[in-house]
Amino acid sequence: MAAVPKPATTRHRPRTPGRLPAPDIPPKGADVTREKLLQATHELLFELGGEEPSVSQICERADVRVAMVSYCFGSKAGLLEALGERAVAHLMAEEAHLIALGLPPEEAMALHVRAMVLNFVRYPYFSSLSERIAAGDPTATGMAHTVARPTIDFYRDLLAQGAASGVFRDDVDPTLLWFSIVGMCEFIFNARSWLTETGEKLNDALVDRFVDHTVQFVLHGLAPAPTAA
Repeated sequence: MAAVPKPATTRHRPRTPGRLPAPDIPPKGADVTREKLLQATHELLFELGGEEPSVSQICERADVRVAMVSYCFGSKAGLLEALGERAVAHLMAEEAHLIALGLPPEEAMALHVRAMVLNFVRYPYFSSLSERIAAGDPTATGMAHTVARPTIDFYRDLLAQGAASGVFRDDVDPTLLWFSIVGMCEFIFNARSWLTETGEKLNDALVDRFVDHTVQFVLHGLAPAPTAA
C-alpha cells in the first residue's frame, strides 16, 4: 500500500524542537530535573539559532531553581557538555545500526545522508555547541572528533565497496566527503535569515525537498563518469 502523504497543514507547519532521545534508564529523583534542564537547553538552543541561553532562561523554561544546574551538572558548561553527549550518542547509535544492516553501498549512503539531514534539523546547534565545548576545555575529546572520525572511516569503507562494485568513483576523498555533506546539512538549518530572504520556511515540506535534493546530489557526485560510446 502506498504511503499516505502528510496533510498540507502539517507539512507546512513550522519546525519546532522535538524531544531529546530518552535515556536508557527512566529517570527518577534528581535525574528528572536533569532531564528537564537538558530538554530546556535543547529547546532554547534550537529557538535561538545556536546562541547560548542564560542559566536563568534555561531554568525558567525547565521550571526549576537556578541552583539545580550546579547540583545536576556542576556548572552551565557541564550542562552543555551533557547535552552534547546526548546528541552524539543518538547520532552514533543511528550510524551503528545502519552499518549493521549491511546494505548495498548506494542504499547505505542514501539512508545515511537522509539521517544526516534530519539530525541537523533536530540539532541545528550541533557544530556551534561543539566549538563552544572545545573552547571551554581544549583537552576534552570534542563532539566533532567523536562523530567525525568513525563517520569518515564508515565513508572510507563504503566508498571502497562502491568502487569495487562499480557504483562509486574510486577517487573520492572520504574526509572531504564528510565536510561536504556536513556543510550542506548544517548551513540551511542554521542560516535562518537566509531562508527568509529566499522565501523559504523551515517546515516538513522544505525538509522533504532538501532530503531528496541532497541524497541525489551526493549519489550523482559519487557515481563514476559515464564511459564514452
